[in-house]
Amino acid sequence: MNKPASLIAPLVLGLLLSACATDGGQAKPSTTGVKTENTGAVSGMGNAAATLTVSQVTATVESIDLATRMVGIVGPEGNSLVLQAGEQVRNLDQVRVGDKVTIEYYEGLAAAINPSASRNEVKVAEALVRSATGERPAGAAGDVITATVTIEYVDTLRHVVRFKGPLGKTRVVKVMKPEFRTLLKNLNPGDLVELTYFEALAVSVQPARN
Repeated sequence: MNKPASLIAPLVLGLLLSACATDGGQAKPSTTGVKTENTGAVSGMGNAAATLTVSQVTATVESIDLATRMVGIVGPEGNSLVLQAGEQVRNLDQVRVGDKVTIEYYEGLAAAINPSASRNEVKVAEALVRSATGERPAGAAGDVITATVTIEYVDTLRHVVRFKGPLGKTRVVKVMKPEFRTLLKNLNPGDLVELTYFEALAVSVQPARN
């Protein structure tokens, strides 16, 4: 429905420069009905790595007001929430009480050693996809941010790296995820590493079962 406030470039850029230091591993079992899956991969040469987290929850429509475009949903644990469907949400008149709303959130980070990467440029791209007129309401919105950091110091024993970002700010992070620790072994001072952070939210509505 409405694009979440988390899809704001300055906030995402902050995550971009620190996401590789977050703790890895599978998420703990959820008590809110949210299913979360973590995956990761490393290139054969060890010069690139990526991680992806996918969270999914299914809720049920319990009320809808077409005049105000307010939609009430209830989650799998009985928690209720009222949302306003923006004008970009097509075919709202097809939604009925009892319909299932599936929400998926994707968050990922990729890092690659790239000697030819631009040092001072930050690229931000946005995408919005929605259902065609007459189809069931569905859509997705996402951001992709790419920036390059310059490696200044690497400690493969403590899994610590110091780098300078595109705005000239130096950061020191402890790398926790195993995919990025593998990449860390191939880093040297002066290397340029291109980071790509992305997040997306997808929503679809399925009719209630009779």
